[in-house]
Amino acid sequence: MIIYIDANTLALTTAGQVPLTDMALVRGDKMPLRIVLTDGPGNPSNSDEVPVLAVKKSLGDDALVLAATGLEHVEDAQGAAYVGSLSVNTVQLAEVMGDQPRIDLIGEVVLVAPDGAQRTSRLIRVTVRADLLPGDYAPPDEVLADWSDLVATALAAQLPAALKDAGVELEAATGQSTLSSGDAADTWTIVGGYAMTWGDEILAGHLPDSCRLTSISTVYFFDNPALNQYCLRIWKLVDGAYSLIGTSAYVSNLSSGQTATWVFTPGVPLTRGDVIIIQVCEGTEMTPYALGMHAVLTPSVPGRGLVAEVANPPAVNGTMAPLMTVVVDYDNGITLGGMELATARQLDSLGRDVRKSSATAEAAARTAGQSAATASRAADNAATSATSAANSATAVANALAAMPQVDASGNMTLAGGLTAAGAINANGGVNIPLAVGAPTDTGSVNRLYAAGMAGVTGLFTLPAYLDTGAITATGTAATTVSIPGQYAQTNVPSGTHSTIVHYFAGPKGQWNYSSFAGFAVPWQLTSAGKLTVGLGRGSKTTRKDLTLDSYSIIPGNNLAYNTGEMLDITFSNVRDTTRNGYVIRVREIYAAETTRNWKVKTTTSFIPATNNEPIPYLVNRVIYQQFAPRSYNAGDYGEAYGSLYFLTGGGSSQNLWKIATVRGVTTFETGTGFSSIVTDIPGISGGSVNVFVGSAERTNYQPGNVNPVYYALEAIAANAIETEETADFVDINTPIEES
Repeated sequence: MIIYIDANTLALTTAGQVPLTDMALVRGDKMPLRIVLTDGPGNPSNSDEVPVLAVKKSLGDDALVLAATGLEHVEDAQGAAYVGSLSVNTVQLAEVMGDQPRIDLIGEVVLVAPDGAQRTSRLIRVTVRADLLPGDYAPPDEVLADWSDLVATALAAQLPAALKDAGVELEAATGQSTLSSGDAADTWTIVGGYAMTWGDEILAGHLPDSCRLTSISTVYFFDNPALNQYCLRIWKLVDGAYSLIGTSAYVSNLSSGQTATWVFTPGVPLTRGDVIIIQVCEGTEMTPYALGMHAVLTPSVPGRGLVAEVANPPAVNGTMAPLMTVVVDYDNGITLGGMELATARQLDSLGRDVRKSSATAEAAARTAGQSAATASRAADNAATSATSAANSATAVANALAAMPQVDASGNMTLAGGLTAAGAINANGGVNIPLAVGAPTDTGSVNRLYAAGMAGVTGLFTLPAYLDTGAITATGTAATTVSIPGQYAQTNVPSGTHSTIVHYFAGPKGQWNYSSFAGFAVPWQLTSAGKLTVGLGRGSKTTRKDLTLDSYSIIPGNNLAYNTGEMLDITFSNVRDTTRNGYVIRVREIYAAETTRNWKVKTTTSFIPATNNEPIPYLVNRVIYQQFAPRSYNAGDYGEAYGSLYFLTGGGSSQNLWKIATVRGVTTFETGTGFSSIVTDIPGISGGSVNVFVGSAERTNYQPGNVNPVYYALEAIAANAIETEETADFVDINTPIEES
C-alpha cells in the first residue's frame, strides 16, 4: 500500500490523489507499506521528518494496536519514500479483537521531527477482519473454488521438501520483467486509446502467463506542453463488455520528448490472452483525451490498434501503436533448475481437485479415527466424567446462589455498583433518576454530561440564513418577507403555477474539504408540490415550471460526472382512503463511479394519517443527515451513508418520519453541502397555494468525523420506506401546459 502525506496540510491520499479516509485489513496479513512525503501533488518534500503509521482502539487512547515504525528511507525508480511493512497479527490486536469477526479502529500518520516533535494527519477509519481459521477447518464446497492462493501457498511450501527428498530441487518463482514495443520505424501519432490482446507480439520480452502490470512508459510528442494532469485506465473484455480493472497515478506538465511513466499501484492482474484497451484520460474528472506520442508501425491484426472510445467491438484505426515500455511483476509459481514450470493461477484447476479430494478423504479419515478413539477412551472416561459431573453440579449451584437473580419481567436488582471493562449496550435507553433533593455525585455527573453533550451538538450546528432578498418565483406568485433574513411566504394564486427558489447563506469555514454532515430546513406547503435540493460537489442546472414528474435540478455541464447528487421529494397531497395515509416519492440522482453514468434511485414511503393530518400541509421541517463522510472506496453505491426525514405537526403521536436512505457525499469540495432549495407548485383551481420557508441549520461532523445527530434521529424516527428501485437516469423535462 502506498500513502502520500502532504507535509504542509497533513492531508492523506492514495495513488491518483484519492483522499485516504478508510483502510481495510485482514488479521494475520503482513502488508507492504510505502509512505511518500510531498509538498503538494507530484512535488517531493524536503522535510526531515520521519513518518510512522499508528493504529489504536479509539481517539485519545495512548496504547497502539498496530504500528509501522522504523521505516527505511529509499530513493528508487518511484522516487524518495519510506518503506517497510505493517503486521496485522499483534498481541495487542488479539486482545482488543477477541472473537469478533471484525473491528473498527482509528489510524493516523505521525510525522516525527529530529527533535522529537510530532505532527499527526487526519484520522483514518481502519477496519480489521478476522479471517484466521482454525487448523481443522474444512470450508464448504462453494468456497473451495475461491481458495487459489491457499492451494498455491500449500503446494509451494510442501512440494519442494517432498521432491527434494527424491533428489529434485524446486524453488519459488517471483520476479519482474520489462517489455517493449521496440523502436522500429519510430514516428508519432495521437493516442486516445489502444486496443490489443495481452501477450501478442507487439510487446517483446519475457512475459509469464499471469502477471501484474505495474507501469507503462510512453514518450510525449507535441509542440506545446501538456499542462494538465493525465492518467491511463485499463479496460478488460468480460462477458461481452469492457470493465475497468485499473487506473494509474497522474502525470502532468509534459513537454515534447519527455518520457511519461504511468504507475499502477499495487498492480493490474493480467493473464495472457486478455482482451484489453488502454485509455488516456485528463483531469480529476477522467475525461477521455488524446495525447501526442511517439509510435511504431505494426502489422495489421484484427482488434489491435488505436481506438477513439471504449466499446465492443472496438473501432480500430490504422496500424500504429504507441512506443511503450511495460513493467510487470510475476505471480508466485515454482521453478525446476531455474526453468519456470507453473504459476499460481495455472495451479488453480489442479488445486481445486486436490482440495476437494483432500477434504473428502480427510473427513472420512477423521470420522473413522474419531470412532476408534471414542471407543478406546469410553471406559477410562466414564469414572472421570461421573466425578467431574458431581463437582460441576456443586460449583454451579454455588455460583447461581451468589448471582443476582432475574425476575419474571426480566429485571435485575444489584445491591452494589456495576463495573464493566467494555461498553454497556442499553438499546432500550438509560433512565437517570430526577428525584427531589440533592442528587448523588454520580447522578449529577450523568445529568451534566448529558446536558453538555446537547450543548456540544448545538455548537456543531451552524446557521444557514434565508436570503429573503434573493427569493425568486415564476409567474404571478408573490413573496412576502415576514422576518428579513429569517422567514418568508410565497403565495401562488388560484389556477396558476410557480417555481420558487430559496437561497441560504452563513458561515462556511472550510477549504478543499468541508465538514458538511446534513441540514434541516423549516418548510411547509399547503397543497401538492415538490421540493428539490442539490448536495455536494459539482455544478447543477435548475429548471423551472415543469411537471411534478420532471426533474427540476439535473447535473450541470451536460451531465458531466461528479460526486454530488440531487434529492427530489414529491408530495401528491392525495390521501389513500383505503390505507389511510399518503405516499411520498423520493428520487435520488447520483453518478456510478465505475461507469461514470448517472443513475436514479426511486424510494416510495407511506405516512399513516387521518383526514385531519394532510401531507404536506403538516410538514414542519425537511431534514437530511449522514453518519460519516462517504468513502471514495465505497463503490458505485455501497452503503447508504445518509437518510432523509421530515418532521410533522398535528395530533399524531409519531411526528418524525424517515422517507429515504441516501448514498451520501464526500467532504472534498463539498463546501456548505447545500445552498438553495427549489419548490415546484403546480397550483390548484379552487384556491391559492402557499409555501413557507425559514432559516435552516447546517450540521458539521464532530471529532472522528462522526455525526451523533444521525444516530439520534435513527433511534426515534419511524421508518416509512416501502419500496426502492434503481435505474439509469433518463431526463424528464416536460413544461406545465398553460390553461
